[in-house]
Amino acid sequence: MLFKKNAFMKERANAALASLKRNAYAMGMLRSRLESRINFTLNQKGSTESCQELARVLELVKNGEMILHEMSEKIESARFLEEFIVIIDNAASSVGEIKDDIEQMVPAAEAALEEMLDAISKVASGLPAELRQEIEPAIFAEVTAAMAAGNANAATIEVKEEAAPAQEEKEEEPESVPA
Repeated sequence: MLFKKNAFMKERANAALASLKRNAYAMGMLRSRLESRINFTLNQKGSTESCQELARVLELVKNGEMILHEMSEKIESARFLEEFIVIIDNAASSVGEIKDDIEQMVPAAEAALEEMLDAISKVASGLPAELRQEIEPAIFAEVTAAMAAGNANAATIEVKEEAAPAQEEKEEEPESVPA
């Protein structure tokens, strides 16, 4: 849906920009003809009134050229903004497509980590004292801390999941207002 809408907007912007460029070209041609006419009138020592009138029209034409140029710049900026939005939208869609996959992988990854930590602690506890001393004590401390953190995170998630329905019930009950 967004792609079709963007294609339609892009076509309209391209058409508007092409029209502005054609009109700016026509305005430039008109400016050249006016400047030539003013020069011709001045060289022929024509009336100053006609030169003043042509000069006023020339000023309007120059202002018109400037306006058309600014409008073209605005349309081009809008096209760049549209391109930026399309890129960001596509990136967000890509992330949204894998969000469910990632959410499903997190519990599996946590379970695998838990199994690895259990295996490490079992291996470490079954080692003779002399081998345990050779293994850096910091490794055991990290394993123990990771296991404790994993258990704490699991407990926190469970508490939040249990508290969420209770909070929803609380929000649904209207507060009593003293009379």
